[in-house]
Amino acid sequence: MTLREELIGRPAAPPRPAPYRLLAPAGWRRVPADVLTDVFGETAVERLKDADRPDLVLQMRGMLSQLRRSLRSTHVFEAYLPPTLDGDPQPAVLTVAPFVRPSDVSWADAVGRAAQGAEVVQPDFTATSMWRWTNDHSERRGTDEPAIRTRAQHYVVPVGVDAPERRGLHFVHTVLAADDTQPALSDDALTPTRLTELLLETGDVILSTFRWVDVED
Repeated sequence: MTLREELIGRPAAPPRPAPYRLLAPAGWRRVPADVLTDVFGETAVERLKDADRPDLVLQMRGMLSQLRRSLRSTHVFEAYLPPTLDGDPQPAVLTVAPFVRPSDVSWADAVGRAAQGAEVVQPDFTATSMWRWTNDHSERRGTDEPAIRTRAQHYVVPVGVDAPERRGLHFVHTVLAADDTQPALSDDALTPTRLTELLLETGDVILSTFRWVDVED
């Protein structure tokens, strides 16, 4: 903890658990959290400017400000970004933060609190125990304007469900997208909605490869 954090009473970041391993599709890269919003967010703003959508730029900047606050409050320490598409970064990010289970509750109850009412499931696409839930949020300036949607998939991975260990990791796969404003030229066209669905599916694929290095090797 820094001196400033001590003076303002900001809690120290929870300890990180054991090292982990996961596989990502070709082109994905891991970046430090402190450069995340510059790479992910400002590029999205520039894309809206280039598309002559000033109506959405302010919305996006507001969402980026919320993202920065969230990264600080949840102690995100690294993130994964997808490759560019036709030279443009894709509007998705997978963040990683510590998760510590309170000593007086089970893992299931701790995850239920974190999900804040969202439906929580234990996915069957991975051999590693984890919990998953999703959140959708949208913002719209006017009734005639397309909404900017934030779709997030949460994954909490404990070091050991039945062990006394209370540490784990919280992955959040976030995808930003605007509603489709033009009809697709064909069934195979990569519309914003279709791109969003593909990126969300990629989150499950990546987490399906998760392994604790010291626990499962």
